[in-house]
Amino acid sequence: MSEESKKSTDVALFDDDLLSAGTGLEEVTSDDLAIPFIRVLQAMSPQVNKRAPEYVDGAEVGMLYNTVTNAIYDGEKGVEIIPCSYTKKYLEWIPREKGGGLVTADHSPDIVRQCTKNDQGILVLENGNTIDETAQFFILVLDQNDGPQQCVLSFSRSQLGVARKWMTILRMAKIANSEGNLVPAPMFAYKYLLTTTELSNDKGSWFGFNVTQADQIQGSEKAIAYQAKDFMQAARSGDVKVKDEDVL
Repeated sequence: MSEESKKSTDVALFDDDLLSAGTGLEEVTSDDLAIPFIRVLQAMSPQVNKRAPEYVDGAEVGMLYNTVTNAIYDGEKGVEIIPCSYTKKYLEWIPREKGGGLVTADHSPDIVRQCTKNDQGILVLENGNTIDETAQFFILVLDQNDGPQQCVLSFSRSQLGVARKWMTILRMAKIANSEGNLVPAPMFAYKYLLTTTELSNDKGSWFGFNVTQADQIQGSEKAIAYQAKDFMQAARSGDVKVKDEDVL
C-alpha cells in the first residue's frame, strides 16, 4: 500500500460514528495539564549527558529544550515564538546545599524588602532561602513539526535584562487598525526569534536567551493569532497552571 493510500485509509477510519463518542478528555482540567517551560541546556543539564536517564538524543549545550515534549531546537538558528501574556513572580528557593526545592511562588513584591543581597547579587531571606525575581512570558512556540505549542519562558537573575529589553520592544510596537491608524499592538501581533547566546563572568560561562523581533502576523496566519489570543485570555484568567518548580 502506498503512503498516500495509507493516509487516506487512516483518515477514513475515524468517521462521524467513532468521533461522536467524544475524546475521553472531557474531565481533564487545567490542573491535570503541565505547561512546558522552554529551557536553555547547560553543561550540567542531564539532557546532554548520555549516561543520564533524562538524556535526549541529539541534545547539546546551548540548545533550547521543551520540558514536556523533549523537543530540542538549535540555539543558533533559534525558533519563532509569539508572546501572549506576561507576569512577574517572586520565587522562594531552598539553597541547593540544604537540599534545594521551591518553597513558594506566591510572594508579593514586598518580599524584596525582607532580603539582603549576597556577594553574588542574589536576594537572600533571613532564613537563608533565596528569592528569584522572575519574569514569565506565556508564549506559542511555532514548532515546524507539531504546530504552535503553548509554553512558558522564564527569565531571572542575569536574564532579567533580556526580559526588560523585550518588554520595551513589546511596549513600543505599533500596528495599523481597520482604519489604517497606528495603535499599540497586542503582544501577539508579532513573531520573535528565540535564540541562545554564550555568556560569561569570572565564575565561568553559560548560555542564555536572546530575543529579536521577526515578522508581523499576516492575514494568512489569522488562526494562529486567535490561538495566541485564547492563550493570553486563559493565562490572564488563571486557567493556565504553571509548575514553577519546573523552571530549573
